Amino acid sequence: MLLDIGVSRETVLRRAGLPLDALDGKGTHIPLDAFYTFCAAVTQEANDPELALKTGQVVAVELFDPAFFAAMCSPDMNTAARRLAEFKRLVGVFDLDVAVGDEATTIGFRCKCRPDVPPTLGTGEIVFLVAFARRATRHHVRPVSVSLSDDFDDVAAYEAYFGCPVTTGTSPSVTLTAEDATRPFLTHDEEMWNTFEPSLRQRMEDAREDVSTRERVERALFALLPSGRAGAQDVAREVGMSNRSVQRRLAEEGTTWLEVLNETRERLARHYLSSTEMGPAEVSLLLGFEDPNSLFRAFHRWTGTTPEAWRAENRLDATSRGAVRRRPHRASER
Repeated sequence: MLLDIGVSRETVLRRAGLPLDALDGKGTHIPLDAFYTFCAAVTQEANDPELALKTGQVVAVELFDPAFFAAMCSPDMNTAARRLAEFKRLVGVFDLDVAVGDEATTIGFRCKCRPDVPPTLGTGEIVFLVAFARRATRHHVRPVSVSLSDDFDDVAAYEAYFGCPVTTGTSPSVTLTAEDATRPFLTHDEEMWNTFEPSLRQRMEDAREDVSTRERVERALFALLPSGRAGAQDVAREVGMSNRSVQRRLAEEGTTWLEVLNETRERLARHYLSSTEMGPAEVSLLLGFEDPNSLFRAFHRWTGTTPEAWRAENRLDATSRGAVRRRPHRASER
C-alpha cells in the first residue's frame, strides 16, 4: 500500500520510531500506541488530503486476506459486514459495529482500547467498505450518509466519491439503504465460504494465548500441506517462531516435529478418504507427498492396510450404522 501511494516505507518507519524490518512479514506485533504513531507518520509523510481515498481503494482492490474473500463470498452487504465484524479482531483491536434496520444499515468503525481512531485509518476503512460494496454488487452504491471522525481539507473530494454529504462525528460510519445493503453480490459463492470459514475459525483459535505449540503447528500444516510448503522452516514462519523455538516448545509438550507431521497427515488422509471421492494420488498431493507411493507406505504403517481397502471398509461400516439408526426412527413414525 505504501508503495502504491508513493511513500517510502523506511522513512515512515523511522518517523514512527519503529524497527526497519517491522513490515517484513515476520509476524511482528507492535503496541497500539506505536500503531497510532505509525498511522500519523504515514499521514505526515504522504501530505495528501485525499490519502484516505487512495488507501481505501487500494485495499479494496489489492487485499488478499481470508476474511476479505469470505466476505466477498457473502450473499449481500449485510452478511458481509457481519462476517467482517466477526473476524475483525484477527487484524487488530478494531471493531465494526453493524446495525441492520428495516430501512437502512449502519456500519461503524472504532477502536476497542481508545476513544479516538486515527483519521486516515478510519476514513480509509469507510472508503474500503463503500468500494467493497460497489465491487461485489457491480452497482454504484451511494450511501445515505457518511460520518468521519475528523475534518478534511478536501471534503468535496470525499463527498464526490461517496455521492452524499459528509459530516463529522465521534467515530467513522457509513449508512446504506436497505435496498443496497441487501443487493445481491455477484461474487456470492457459498462453496467458497464453506472453504474459508474453517480457516477463519482456526485463526480465531490461534489468537488465543492458551493454544499449545502443537495445535499451532497442526493448524499451520492444514493450510500448508496442500501447497507442498510444509517443511519445518515453512511451518515455523507460519506460526511466527524460529525453527529452533518450535522444536524446543514441542519437546516441552512431549512431542516432536515429525510426530506432529505424521499424525496430522494421518488425520487428513482419513478425512479425505472417508468424506471425498478423491483417489489416493490426489490425497497424496494434498498431504504434501511428492510420490504417491509414499502415501501407500505411510498409510500401511498407520493402519495396516491400503487407502482403498480402508475407504471401502469404513464407508461400509458407516452405511450399516446409518441403517441401524434409521430403522427405529421409521418405525416410530409409522
